[in-house]
Amino acid sequence: MVVVNDMKLKGNELVGGTILDPMNGKVYHCSITYDAKTSSLKLRGSIDKRGWLGRTQTWVREN
Repeated sequence: MVVVNDMKLKGNELVGGTILDPMNGKVYHCSITYDAKTSSLKLRGSIDKRGWLGRTQTWVREN
């Protein structure tokens, strides 16, 4: 299952793509940033392209 699609690198951020919520099958606009301090990804999924209406999740690599 593909969860993240069509991302483009802009500076140090991936933008312009979509992310799938596998729990409900809905697709949202997405931006992804890497936090080098904590070695984690911050994903912002939103229903609008500007990212105003959505939420942010932090994904942490498991050891």
